Amino acid sequence: MNTKKIIQLFTWILFFVVFSLYYWPEYWEFHNTQKSSQEYQILSSNTLKDFWISQLKEFKWDLQLNITPDKELLTRLVSEIDAAQVKVYIEVYIFTEKDLRDALIRAYTRWVDVKILLENNPYQAPYLNDAHYNAFVDAGIDVRWSDPLNYSLNHSKLLLIDDYGYVSTWNFSYSLFTKNRDFLVYLNDAVFVWKLKELFLLDYERIAGGVLDPNLVLSPWASRVKLTELIKSSLLTLEIYFPYLADEELENILLQKSKDGIKIRLIVEKIYYNENPESIEVLKKAWIDVRPMSGPKLHAKSILADSKTLYIWSINFSKYSLDENREIGILSQNTNLISDFKDIFEKDFN
Repeated sequence: MNTKKIIQLFTWILFFVVFSLYYWPEYWEFHNTQKSSQEYQILSSNTLKDFWISQLKEFKWDLQLNITPDKELLTRLVSEIDAAQVKVYIEVYIFTEKDLRDALIRAYTRWVDVKILLENNPYQAPYLNDAHYNAFVDAGIDVRWSDPLNYSLNHSKLLLIDDYGYVSTWNFSYSLFTKNRDFLVYLNDAVFVWKLKELFLLDYERIAGGVLDPNLVLSPWASRVKLTELIKSSLLTLEIYFPYLADEELENILLQKSKDGIKIRLIVEKIYYNENPESIEVLKKAWIDVRPMSGPKLHAKSILADSKTLYIWSINFSKYSLDENREIGILSQNTNLISDFKDIFEKDFN
């Protein structure tokens, strides 16, 4: 063997050794993550083929609908975090509220398991979460950025405290409690909360995928199918909050449902209503009763079908939100939750 071949062989051996020592674990972690994601997508797709609204299960305990603006809700959430005994897990798109930040730091100093997952690059505000992120790091809390390779944005709004949780349309910002119309659903169904915890830990460990449950609505992969099924399942009425409409496929489904005789009432953000007269006119010509939010700034996203199935989530009416972001929401037929929702919808609509 000549000297050139010996050098080439040695180079390949050295490369293999270096790769094995430094990159092999990361390679297999990436490989397994991709495999896990693909397996979940296949399983999710197979499950969604047979998804019907009739499959929904009722939660074992009453759900509670919290409505903002409400400064007392901020005080209550701070108290709940201060009372946490085991864990507080947060997955949220924007976190700028100071009282909640301080409560989390106090919980951590009491040896509560505090885990926080934030979006590193909020749309048009890439440094918005940096101050709180750094404050948590300084306090010793294991705060992490969401993996940009898994989702375009992590737009979730999830709070888990001990054995209960909140799924919501809101961010951890002061404007939530003082200016925005948002919904926060309290739930303590043990099985469902466990699935939310499992979902949080997947995102926290940067493992692409999700968990399966008829009542759970996730982007990507599942929300478009479930939202489409909910709208198509309506036989009489649809009552909807959406800040804006930016998905042609779903908008066409709404237009068709209205033309088929379904009574649709839609509340949108006032700025969107005023700045998109052509889009609003299309809705009105299809006999959709669309109105601007006249009170608080609209940030809530929800649909009530036939006064019996309610959809509350972080998902906007857009392709990114439905197909590319991480979003979390729920479907419920809880009568108390729906009654509270209808009361506030009637006030906002009228």
